Amino acid sequence: MTAYNSSNTNRLIKASSDQVRVMSEVVDFSSTTNAATDTFDVIGIPANTLVLSAGVDVLTAGTGTGTIAIGDSGDADQYVDEVAPTSTGQQTLLNAPEAYSAADDIRITVATAAVNAKVRVWATMMSLDKGGSDADTDSQNVTFS
Repeated sequence: MTAYNSSNTNRLIKASSDQVRVMSEVVDFSSTTNAATDTFDVIGIPANTLVLSAGVDVLTAGTGTGTIAIGDSGDADQYVDEVAPTSTGQQTLLNAPEAYSAADDIRITVATAAVNAKVRVWATMMSLDKGGSDADTDSQNVTFS
């Protein structure tokens, strides 16, 4: 298994944000020598973030028997179950929002065999820590009586 990491190491959504953000990255599998069980960490998820949904849009259909799944480090198909990217378009999503207390990544897992399609992976996210930091070191700023 090879673990591919995106050259984009930024966590693009900041912890002080209170807006839903859509992030996406294009992955051209024909530019890699991939195989079953390889992973591609595509979009960074900051700590204290709610991922409302994530998915994959096949831009250029591939050939062969390879399949991909969209998930994270804990669940390879959290957002999209294994699909063969042999036809273009959005792939079927799972209804599986996830709250992350620690940083993670939206990950493509090559599930069965090499893939040569070109895809856009996307995620809709929002911070759960408006005005704080993603390090869970915030102080109480109100009093109780």
